[in-house]
Amino acid sequence: MDRIIKYLLPVFLLVMSTGCEDYLERTPDSDLSDEQVFGSYRNFQGYIDGLYGYGLVKYVSGHWTASMDFGDDVYNNKTFPVSFNIPTGNYWWIWSNTDHNPFVNQIKEPIANSQWGIWDQGLINIRRANHALENLDKLTNNTQEEYNLLKGQALFFRAWNHFEIAKFWGGLPYIDKYLEPSDDMRLERLSYKETLLRVANDLTEAAALLPVDWDQTEQGANAPGTNTGRITKGAALALKSRALLYAASPLTTRMETGVAEYDQDLCEEAAKAAYEVLKLADQGIYSLVPWSDYSYMFADSRSTTGVIWSDETIFAKMITAKGGGQVTNGIGRVHNSQRFGGNGVVTSPTVNFINLYETATGYAIKDAPDGDYDKVVPWRHRDPRMLKTILVDGVKWVSTKNDESAYVQLYNAGGSSASGIGLDREASGGSVTGYLIRKYIPYKVNTIEKGSDWNNFRFMCPYIRLAEMYLNYAEAVNEVYGPTTVPGWADRSAVDAINTIRRRVKLPANEDVTLPAELMEYSDESFPDVQSIYLTSKEVFRDRIRNERSVELAFEGHRFCDMRRWYLCSSRDYRVRYAASFDKQHTYYREEVLFEGPFDEKHYWFPFRRTDVQQYEGFQQNPGW
Repeated sequence: MDRIIKYLLPVFLLVMSTGCEDYLERTPDSDLSDEQVFGSYRNFQGYIDGLYGYGLVKYVSGHWTASMDFGDDVYNNKTFPVSFNIPTGNYWWIWSNTDHNPFVNQIKEPIANSQWGIWDQGLINIRRANHALENLDKLTNNTQEEYNLLKGQALFFRAWNHFEIAKFWGGLPYIDKYLEPSDDMRLERLSYKETLLRVANDLTEAAALLPVDWDQTEQGANAPGTNTGRITKGAALALKSRALLYAASPLTTRMETGVAEYDQDLCEEAAKAAYEVLKLADQGIYSLVPWSDYSYMFADSRSTTGVIWSDETIFAKMITAKGGGQVTNGIGRVHNSQRFGGNGVVTSPTVNFINLYETATGYAIKDAPDGDYDKVVPWRHRDPRMLKTILVDGVKWVSTKNDESAYVQLYNAGGSSASGIGLDREASGGSVTGYLIRKYIPYKVNTIEKGSDWNNFRFMCPYIRLAEMYLNYAEAVNEVYGPTTVPGWADRSAVDAINTIRRRVKLPANEDVTLPAELMEYSDESFPDVQSIYLTSKEVFRDRIRNERSVELAFEGHRFCDMRRWYLCSSRDYRVRYAASFDKQHTYYREEVLFEGPFDEKHYWFPFRRTDVQQYEGFQQNPGW
């Protein structure tokens, strides 16, 4: 580990010396001293701003065809992306591949073309945050507000980067000082729980220092129009809630006690942190966007500020890029079939995930009353979030054409093409499952019709949004109080929180599954509240909360980590992935095994590089690797 940290110093200086505010990013050998960089609020904030830019990893298409989705919810049609290798248990791949890998850095010139990875960049960012914290005493002629803003942001980013690494590798040394080459680098690994609690402690302090709204600060008022995306009290509390929920979850408790169950005390703390964010929403700081704007959180052509940001967004990487390149070389390379602008490398949703969407009447498909679930065309009469998130066979996807080529073709038998399958199925660089992810791919944004929409769209995967806080609250409260009891310190039950999310969703007025969701007419009737059959116990409701979380936060980088922290990955239900088989005329529909992946106890954690864990005894390899 000492070699890792010593290596990071020159890497850190190289990366930061080429940033967009170059005058703030000099090495110690340059003509700028620490006193100059950290002596004024303006320069100090410029140094912190580096943590917002290159230092944050894109959750979708950060490394060419990479995303943060690689659990039972997806599978890839090629063997080299992350969404093939992690599902198939090839975890050593993360140390040998840099092109399609969100975990390791790929540094290029110019630096703006580089790809940032959670492991390398996370350690660099932790060092940068500690460097800022070590130099707060050099700040001069500052107000208390300025000091608080700088310290709060640095604490947040130190916590964020430790959390991002820990959720994949487990317990870490919690690096809370700016390490010099002369320091003792033999830092002992903490347990996973200890690491998460250190994260939460930093966030508690950060939340006390940061503003609810930067526009209401003196510094924010002096820079109107530049505060979108800055770290706030709400972001610190939201991440604290997530870290505590991870600490309270069955995987963590099993590591501590041998029993996979929730930690009641930590659930209470996680719920209270989430509730603080919900109270901010009650005050109008955040709000769930209306159903009509739901898709605009992820793809939008209407921005007047140069980025996507909604009232629901709490923390996200600011992405200014727009236009067709984002479809053909960015996010579209991950989710589009080749015919619509992808490059033939497609991450598809599995039927396992499709089956999580409830019927339009609010039942799991296994519980659906007779006639409530169409077993031949199963995307009919479902939770409306399905067609906002999943692209299905037979949708008219090209507005300027009316022939067969205008429609999505995901069937794999009885077709008119020479191969007997639809043009968007695997043979043409398409789906291996019979479905495509469309959460980030809007109607008309494809290579067949390039117009103003194509040129103006931006895409974003939020790190944290308000809906997650309702879900965190519900999960944690249910474990302590059950589905319907309101805690004495709050004003809503677990089911109240879940129903708040569901009521945002509106049902179609006249469902036509050949129309893209953008053209579908929706009524004022909301998706039903949780059915009473799921409220009989916390164990029964637990399953519905987890299902709701997976559907609402689909393809935002949560499912793999959630399934692990719930300690559910060893089951055959997780390991076996399914694809759909159906003909062009939809006369039948079958679920067929796509593959059965391994998931042993060791797969709950990524391996460290062997050379790293051989440095000293206190830094040990994860079990099984």
